Amino acid sequence: MGQELERDGAIAFYWVNVGKTIKEVLKGSFLWAPKESRTKSGKPRRLEHWDNVATVRSGDIIFCCHDQVISHIAQATHNAYSKERPATRSFSEWEKTGNRVDVELHKLETPIHRDDIAAGFVSLYDQQCKPSIFTRDATITQIYMSMLPKEAGVYLLELADLMKQFEADFVDRVVAKRKLSKTTKETIVRARIGQGPFRADLLRRWNRKCSLTGLSNTDLLIASHIHAWTLSDNDQRIDPDNGLLLAPHIDRLFDRGLISFDDDGQLLISPTLKQGDCELLALDKYTKLRHITAENRRYMALHRDRHGFEQS
Repeated sequence: MGQELERDGAIAFYWVNVGKTIKEVLKGSFLWAPKESRTKSGKPRRLEHWDNVATVRSGDIIFCCHDQVISHIAQATHNAYSKERPATRSFSEWEKTGNRVDVELHKLETPIHRDDIAAGFVSLYDQQCKPSIFTRDATITQIYMSMLPKEAGVYLLELADLMKQFEADFVDRVVAKRKLSKTTKETIVRARIGQGPFRADLLRRWNRKCSLTGLSNTDLLIASHIHAWTLSDNDQRIDPDNGLLLAPHIDRLFDRGLISFDDDGQLLISPTLKQGDCELLALDKYTKLRHITAENRRYMALHRDRHGFEQS
């Protein structure tokens, strides 16, 4: 079998190259791959990018790429199951039995083109994909389905501007965990929106002021996770060391990876942020966190790594 997925109840992410089967996918709302094929000598052959289909579980998210464009996001409506080859598939070298995933499709208002993401995706995530999606020339490899690291899935959801739409599913997975007490579940869920004990801890820690600018209007301050709530485990989601108290525009910049901070708390600015915008946002005036702890540094390293900032 291919790479085994550690199932802890979390949503998993996949990339699928639907190719010529795009009409079948859109009409039938399913994905299918053979369990194995035969070589020219007649020997059975199994491939990781086919085996991945069998690991998909209900609720998992699949980015559908066709003609170099991610045009749809599919969400599995059931666990993958064994199913005979669709009548539309006529490849004689394939076995008749394969794995099928029934999905609900979401069409992107603005499709994501390969060329717009290749450089960033390759540098940050491609080596962690099972198997890799891109070639050395930043073209897409001839595979069917790749298993993505969670960071890559969240990155693509954010690019598609669909994080809010699917975020409730992440919350549902947390609430479904039986080993968590009702109070703990509530604390974790409220931390997602910067409320509850997580916010209260950050207000105390930062003396009710923005960690960078010193803004003191608490109605405007946002309790922001350094390592994103979606990517964190449950302990990290409520850990005040994994938080900053930020003015709204600073929170947005930080959440989008347009700024970060080094181990001394010094402001780091993404080269994608234009100089004129930096000046309008007064990023030349506020250039360092008011303080930073050793525990903050550990989470900040994750933030820098996720968003492609060079390590200090």
